[in-house]
Amino acid sequence: MAAMQNRARELAGKTRQHVATSGSPTIVVLIDELAALTAYETDRDLLRRANAAIATLASQGRAVGFVVFACLQDPRTETLPARGLFTQTVGLRLRDGVETAMVLGDGAVAAGALCHVISPDDPGIAYVLPDDGRPPERVRAGFVSDDMIRDAAARFAAPRHIPIVIPESPTAPERPTRAPRQPRRTSRKESAS
Repeated sequence: MAAMQNRARELAGKTRQHVATSGSPTIVVLIDELAALTAYETDRDLLRRANAAIATLASQGRAVGFVVFACLQDPRTETLPARGLFTQTVGLRLRDGVETAMVLGDGAVAAGALCHVISPDDPGIAYVLPDDGRPPERVRAGFVSDDMIRDAAARFAAPRHIPIVIPESPTAPERPTRAPRQPRRTSRKESAS
């Protein structure tokens, strides 16, 4: 997020839209299983920071050349609070028409987006809503094997590697431990009653 904000400051007053160059490339932030950051993280501070960073990148990043590409299995609002900030959505096989509407918007099912009818035997089929308002389009992704990915990575290596830094979770201060409670001694009077 800091890199995006730095680029925004550099472009301020010069241009409204980033044009990719070798010195200032488009940065694609790829998040697989977004819910791990937005809903399932148990550290509340990291969860808050992740949601804020995703919302900022999704709302401000495109103009300065930062694109968020995120994958999610559970499209409920509780899982992705910033769902409305993603401008393009693709619906693969979903459980029902309600989930299809959550992903592609109200009216998508009536317009022909049938994500909930895609067979499990047809991986890679999806529906996409074109930006120009046309009806949903059924699309199919090509299959890319692990060998093809390794070959592409070897032949087209990244010019420089940017290490991923995972922030350390703040540790809670240790609580002082109490000595075990001693059994209460009863007097003869109490034990007789």
